[in-house]
Amino acid sequence: MKLGQTREARALALAAVRRGFIAPEALWDTACRVALGSGTSASELVEQLLTQEQLDQLMDELSSEGVQPAIQATPEAGTASMTTSAAAATSQSASLSARPAETRLSEEISRTARYQLGNSLGTGGAGNVVKARDQEIGRVVALKMLLPGVTDEPGVVERFMAEARITAQLEHPNIIPVYDLGRLAEGLPFYTMRVVKQQSLQDVLASHELRRQWSLVRLMGAFVQVSRALAYAHRRGVIHRDIKPENVLLGDYGEIYLADWGNAKPLSCRVDSAPDSRSMSSEPLRLDGFGRAFDRKGGGTLPSGLSGTPGYIAPEQIRGDHDRIDHRVDIFALGVVLYEILTGEHPFDAPTVLAVILATQTREPRPPRTIVPSCPLILEDLCMAMLAKDPSKRPASADVVAAEVDAFLEGAKERSRRREEAGKLCALAKTPLQRDHDLTAERQWLQEEARRLLQDVKGHEPIERKRAGWELEDRAAEVEREQARANAEAIDLYTKALAYDPDSSEARAGLADLYWKRAQRADEERRQAERIYYEALVSEFDVGTYAALLKADAAISIDTWPSGAAVLAYRYVEKDRVLVASDERYLGRTPLRDARLSPGSYLFVLKRAGYRDVRYPVLLKRGDHHHAEVNLFTDAEIGDGFIYVPGGTFIAGGDPDAIESLRRTDLVVPDFAIAKFPVTFREYCDFLNDLETRDLGFALKRAPHDTRGSEGYVVQPANGGGWEPIPTVLEGETRKLYPAEKGHLWNLPVFLIDWFDAVAYCRYRSEKEGAEIRLPSEMEWEKAARGADGRFYPWGDHFDSTFCLMRTSRPFIPQPEPVGTFVADVSPYGVRDMAGGMREWVGDIYGEKTWADALGEPEPSVDVERDASTWRVFRSGNWASDDQRCRSASRARFFALTRNTNLSFRVVKVLSRKPLD
Repeated sequence: MKLGQTREARALALAAVRRGFIAPEALWDTACRVALGSGTSASELVEQLLTQEQLDQLMDELSSEGVQPAIQATPEAGTASMTTSAAAATSQSASLSARPAETRLSEEISRTARYQLGNSLGTGGAGNVVKARDQEIGRVVALKMLLPGVTDEPGVVERFMAEARITAQLEHPNIIPVYDLGRLAEGLPFYTMRVVKQQSLQDVLASHELRRQWSLVRLMGAFVQVSRALAYAHRRGVIHRDIKPENVLLGDYGEIYLADWGNAKPLSCRVDSAPDSRSMSSEPLRLDGFGRAFDRKGGGTLPSGLSGTPGYIAPEQIRGDHDRIDHRVDIFALGVVLYEILTGEHPFDAPTVLAVILATQTREPRPPRTIVPSCPLILEDLCMAMLAKDPSKRPASADVVAAEVDAFLEGAKERSRRREEAGKLCALAKTPLQRDHDLTAERQWLQEEARRLLQDVKGHEPIERKRAGWELEDRAAEVEREQARANAEAIDLYTKALAYDPDSSEARAGLADLYWKRAQRADEERRQAERIYYEALVSEFDVGTYAALLKADAAISIDTWPSGAAVLAYRYVEKDRVLVASDERYLGRTPLRDARLSPGSYLFVLKRAGYRDVRYPVLLKRGDHHHAEVNLFTDAEIGDGFIYVPGGTFIAGGDPDAIESLRRTDLVVPDFAIAKFPVTFREYCDFLNDLETRDLGFALKRAPHDTRGSEGYVVQPANGGGWEPIPTVLEGETRKLYPAEKGHLWNLPVFLIDWFDAVAYCRYRSEKEGAEIRLPSEMEWEKAARGADGRFYPWGDHFDSTFCLMRTSRPFIPQPEPVGTFVADVSPYGVRDMAGGMREWVGDIYGEKTWADALGEPEPSVDVERDASTWRVFRSGNWASDDQRCRSASRARFFALTRNTNLSFRVVKVLSRKPLD
């Protein structure tokens, strides 16, 4: 049976709804498609919705109600004027079309008088949008109208009205609502809609400033809304055909709109969420006139009669493949938009419109991750599927696209929440880190203050005298424990942050910083296995801060005065627990620039004819560029028996196992020359001989003896004249090892010398040699012993009792031995006996009393007890000490009048520093 009249079709449709044969939504869709001019009559559409049995039942029902089945009327060409509730939903323009033209025009003129037109909001190819005030309702709207003159072009008015009708019927939160439709006084059609801020997705993608405000998650949230709007339109039987960033509008309050439905076209059927492929009529693209330049932002233009923007038109549209053209052309264009969001680039960018069209058909776009490596894989896979040349390989619907992006956003939201939680934990970690930083200063102050309080307290004094210092030491120990707890808390917080967000750069950087500090401390304390362990942790958590540093070489530049010195480099390597300079490498002559070496401890030997060779040890750290300025001196300038120590930086203190070690500090000490050995009995007896020529009393006062004013001298005037050590200076096994008759006693370091005796000897040498000879300062002594790399002993970091003279070096009772006996006890500069043999007076007390201050204190008279004299410092281990005293950073203080059989001294010679070339 065929239905011939629209009115009969309407009656049947309403009856079908009452009987439940047709859902109200289906009835609404049918009415809309009739109003849009789908090309199918109302009767045909109703027939498609009902079975023959249902039609027969409804016809019988209508006949019983008096409805004639064969009303004589001309079938309407695609328009409906329904008199039921469904007819109320038909567009206003369809209702107006049923009235005489004069009546319609006068009514529309009166209606548009309510709008007060304002500024233009934008102009397109045929239309203009202006801001208008609806004076009846009192709201501002966007009024779109055709430009004057374009109405003469075929189909323009029809397309404009179709755009208005389609947009009006697509009631969706992401499609701009249409309020009114009519004609202006000049007869130009118009429609009004909500005013939306004129900022598009294209504006965001084209602006670096705006792009920073729109994270990927935020952009994908907008993309989902566009996808849902498109899915809704497809379900209503409409395809957009001009999806591009310019047509995605962004409102002031987060609204997202898919705009510009001027190229929209009805499908031959609705699209479900999982549609079959249904064809629609479409005109093939003609390529004539496409050689002009293509501007992606402007979109280019197409010849009249063709729809869409080059670069967003699907390949099947370009080919005119009618059987395959359906809603998936919009999926393709939406994929292009997604590609631009993910990469900032167009997948088919080319210099001309023709080239863009050809690229769309033939070129496979680069995967987004090759452009932006951080692009999420799920979005890359979705984007590439949407851009498939074959429409059957694209997602089945815009609903599927939205669901895929939703899945990403759900994960992104979870990741965002976890990142937020990780950020909070990282912020919390700053508190214990700051506490650790503050406690470091407090601990150092407590340790220094405790040392100050206890340094003047004698061991035999009662506990009451020591308690204040002990309390400070206990507080310092508690502060150190609190620092350990603070570090552990920070590590725990950062670790928990990584459990929430394994990629948290802040947490990883925080852990890398913590472990780097520990690695540095281990390196400073020369615990190399621990350093390697912490550096491995630094590499594990580093976010780029330390990667280059961990692999970096070191560099050295050397200038000498005079220039032209050959530079030989030796790297220190450990052999049998002693650091040995090995692997000689010639670097060139000075001035030497940017010589690249692996990080480590080196000895540089500088050689130039006419000058003494210079030993210049240096610690080259990763990434450092060491600049050395070295003066060269002749043998005569340095002097016989002296070792030249060139000026420069060295690591002082910082040995946790040394006695009274100073805090670790990098110090610069100028040039000086230090005696290779402590002063021997031979040298000191020459001094006594000189004194005796002036006054025997002076000689007796300075002669080594164990008690001031007693007869316990260890040297005496010889029968033939001159002073000499007594034969009983050595006893037992040591005397057998070094018999007096062979002259060994002369080479013993002089002992039983107080600080003022040593100063008197320095004056004698200064007068004799015409140069400034004095006791070394603490830092001069320590640098001469350790070199520049912070080693614990002159030979390295490990101890063995055979390396120097101390209490377990011999199988018999230890006693003094001649200088230079222990060949391993030599510093990087070549200075000998600085770990064992004899303790040595120095001229100052570092940080408390300078050499000048000490000289300014008068020598006490002979009747003053030694414990009434002021403090002085001595360095080095000795033949009666343990290995802790042998450490180069160990120091001790005692009364200046102290004399002991294990206490001696050595001298330094001041060298005048010369300017470099």
